[in-house]
Amino acid sequence: MTDTQKPLFETHTLATLSRAQRIFVGRGDEYGDTWRDCAFLKMEAVARALRCEIKPEHFRALAVAAFADMKYWRFLGGFKDDHLIDGINYDAFLAEEMRQLLGESK
Repeated sequence: MTDTQKPLFETHTLATLSRAQRIFVGRGDEYGDTWRDCAFLKMEAVARALRCEIKPEHFRALAVAAFADMKYWRFLGGFKDDHLIDGINYDAFLAEEMRQLLGESK
């Protein structure tokens, strides 16, 4: 490996993270700030019907965890790059959401 050549793991990972960023920025432009503004009305209604008490600030973490699980399970239908890229984005969002909810420092 030459001094200017980066390791393959770094090169591939950076390329994928760049694609992931383009996708979540594009979706934010397209859909707006749904993760900040969404009230999770159906999830709240289901929780009430099941007599589950869930703090409002925890609904977002539960929702993104469900989205991440769904992306993972879509591999049962075969490989699709979108499953991986969206999975990275949902997992990244969940990691930060949980860090903040648990009061962990950066």
